[in-house]
Amino acid sequence: MLKCNKKTNWPVCSKENVVLGNLESEIAIVTLWTPTKKIMSKINPDFFCIAGQLYSKEGINFIIRNILAKPSIRYLIVCGTELSGSGKVLVDFFEKGVDNDHMVIGSDFAKIHKEIPKEFIDMVRKNVKLENLIGIQNINEIKKKISSYKSVGKPFFESKIFPDAKKKEVKIFPTDQSVFKVRGGYIGNVWLQILKKILKFGTENPTWYGGNVKELFNIAAVVTEENPTDPKMFPFMQISEEDIEKYSANIMSGEKGDEVYTYGERLWNYKGINQVEEVIIPYLKKYPTDRAAIAMMFDLTNDHKAERAPCMTQVQATALGDELNLTAYFRSHAIFSGWVLNAFGLRTVQKYIADKLSKKMGTLTIFSNCAHIYDNEWQTAEGIVKKYGDKIQFEADDPRGYFMISIENEYIIVKHHAPKGEYIQEFRQNGMENKAAITMYRKLLLTDAVSEISHAFDLGTELQKAEMAVKRGIKYKQDEKLNL
Repeated sequence: MLKCNKKTNWPVCSKENVVLGNLESEIAIVTLWTPTKKIMSKINPDFFCIAGQLYSKEGINFIIRNILAKPSIRYLIVCGTELSGSGKVLVDFFEKGVDNDHMVIGSDFAKIHKEIPKEFIDMVRKNVKLENLIGIQNINEIKKKISSYKSVGKPFFESKIFPDAKKKEVKIFPTDQSVFKVRGGYIGNVWLQILKKILKFGTENPTWYGGNVKELFNIAAVVTEENPTDPKMFPFMQISEEDIEKYSANIMSGEKGDEVYTYGERLWNYKGINQVEEVIIPYLKKYPTDRAAIAMMFDLTNDHKAERAPCMTQVQATALGDELNLTAYFRSHAIFSGWVLNAFGLRTVQKYIADKLSKKMGTLTIFSNCAHIYDNEWQTAEGIVKKYGDKIQFEADDPRGYFMISIENEYIIVKHHAPKGEYIQEFRQNGMENKAAITMYRKLLLTDAVSEISHAFDLGTELQKAEMAVKRGIKYKQDEKLNL
């Protein structure tokens, strides 16, 4: 988590999360999602000034602020694993700059703080050389690049510190802080709903790393239609198809590489066990209706003490008829920067298991115990929700079925059918009675016949129309206007 700190001289941002070397050096290093210490522990600290990670696009602001506060930095090496597109945005910033609204040209939803004047933004771009080593973790290559630089010998400007970005006041709406269900056909649409819920209902709390998050507990997100081989892209998503392809390949591989851990390694080669091929698939072939096809990501003997521990702790596959469902549990979940790629990766794993079992993909359910958005992401997330939140496509069909409403004499008749049309049950209510529509919907609530809020609103409207039709003695036809 990145946070500006003016109480100390330098760095002015993210002091608690960076590795400092020789403050006289002109070289800064960004390791993206690769743990900084993993790379910098093998590089002589005399050879660099500062190094840190870059999880999100918002974090670019803190890099710029630190450079402007120490303009003797003339070289910026960007290396390590790229997962959220933050490295590409940093490259775009140096190559293309920002538009009149301070948006990084070529990158959606990447904005430089307006408190930093454009002339200083351009000064950084003109005087600091960016080295694009994205994807590279090889220490020798990084050392070679460091040794190739010649000292400029002087700062490009006088040190300058700018005001912090103004944070919008976020109102928290009351809620029970319990389980929140979000359902949609596609990952992008579900993600947008989660953002909206966290920003609306989430509480603000400090983080382990400094700074704050807005967090909401126990979000159950259900994806029903997404095809991981042909992802449905939305304009507000912070990733590209290439990002999805790369992440999905990583989660399908047991190679850990230089990382502390990867979800792919935990799934396919955890302590020498291939949990997909040796546990989940053979177990479901032998016991297709049992519920023990589980893969564990969290090592109770080591991960509580580890510097970095898996946020996804468990994956469970269940067969239901001709469908293969997958459920994943996250103890802590970075929704803005991580959820979308996590979901596409899990959907890819689900498809693989389903194909091996000759089944169709069913639902993907992701439980996020602590679903959070970091404060340096709030502004961008709010912008996305403001622009696209009212365009959310709700489920057209209720998985618990639909209702046919009619009138017989004084009675309102509601017939409940399964999604595929099979008749389930019938409800009857005298429409001449006081508050007949309310009495009817209470009957429906008691039988748990409705699961989608949008469906409930529509049903309530139709029941009220039916009651008015009975009391006024006029014709009623479902989904048509009453002739009053």
